[in-house]
Amino acid sequence: MRKLKSFVGYTWALTALPLVLATFIGLNTWAKSLADITGVKISPWHSGGEVARVIRHDGFKTAINEPVFRGLIGERKRGFVQVKWTPDEGRRLPAMVDDSIDLDADGTTDFRVRLDTKTNEAQLDPYNPAVVGLIQVFDLGNERAIRVRLLNPHRGDTRQ
Repeated sequence: MRKLKSFVGYTWALTALPLVLATFIGLNTWAKSLADITGVKISPWHSGGEVARVIRHDGFKTAINEPVFRGLIGERKRGFVQVKWTPDEGRRLPAMVDDSIDLDADGTTDFRVRLDTKTNEAQLDPYNPAVVGLIQVFDLGNERAIRVRLLNPHRGDTRQ
């Protein structure tokens, strides 16, 4: 009886080993499938939100994301907008990027940013009272991105 129990135990362990290995090797595939099935998405507070518009320049493009105010329950008083500069294929960003950003595409510049791509330092000139200031500059290899703090215009609070 003792030998039978040992045999069944070892057989079970050897049978389960491929299952365990397949689970860990395919973990990303399983996780992606689960996320696709359930509709789970990365939080815009992490990803920067969806791209609203792309503006072409000579040698690079500017991607302006949707402003992010979404919270766990309702909208927050403060949020941000992410702006990303990407060079054309086989090119580099210019040493100095000087861009005027119109967040809501109403024809009025909401802020101007001057970004030194060598030092990753940026200067922000807000023209809209909802634009509070620069949060951070991101060095993404060949690309650069910034996040700009915004006050939520739908919350009615324009104080900083």
